[in-house]
Amino acid sequence: MSSYHKIITNGEVRYREFNEANGFYEKETLSEEELIEYLMEDAVEEVIEVDKGQIERAISNIPDRYQRELVQIYLDYVERLTESFE
Repeated sequence: MSSYHKIITNGEVRYREFNEANGFYEKETLSEEELIEYLMEDAVEEVIEVDKGQIERAISNIPDRYQRELVQIYLDYVERLTESFE
């Protein structure tokens, strides 16, 4: 992972990538927003979109009541699990 140095010039904050192998800076400087976006693109491997309506329709189409309830219990568990990360 790259390292970055925070550079403040006349109150303006910029970030510049520092190459530890050769001791030089990269040419481009980044704003905090640009750096966050760049790091997020590098760190996030996959985007998972959840459509609750589609999931509910799929569960309602499971013919066996027991299996439908089992899937719903698991879904409730996963929702509680993800809420605990917020």
